Amino acid sequence: MDADQINQVVGYVGAIVLAGISMAVVFRREKQLDDPDDDSVVYLEQLLKVTNLHTEGKYLVRILRQSGNLQKEDQIFYSPEAAIKAAIATFKRAKIEYVFITDNTETQFCFRRPYYHHGGKAEGRKVGSVEIYKVE
Repeated sequence: MDADQINQVVGYVGAIVLAGISMAVVFRREKQLDDPDDDSVVYLEQLLKVTNLHTEGKYLVRILRQSGNLQKEDQIFYSPEAAIKAAIATFKRAKIEYVFITDNTETQFCFRRPYYHHGGKAEGRKVGSVEIYKVE
């Protein structure tokens, strides 16, 4: 075998290993999704049930792109239910069925899409995460 053939074989093996790791991560997330005791990965419809936000107050909703930039201007809601429903509508519009919860406290509720979407020229411009903060 010459050097070019060795490089091709190494490239193919590397691609197969990377694909295997990616599939393992996806399957692990889906397993967490089906586990009723694990509420770190949930369907959008379950967000209202798992939140720890207080029921009274004013809430700021910040929707971010995968790149970390703002997807849309911050919005203010007067109940956690309204704030979460607005976030759910955004994720449904982006065809995201479930989310990974990163923070769930009485004053903050943050969740993100379960995987990075490499969408061609729109890469990084897709909805990435939602941050809901109690401001009053």
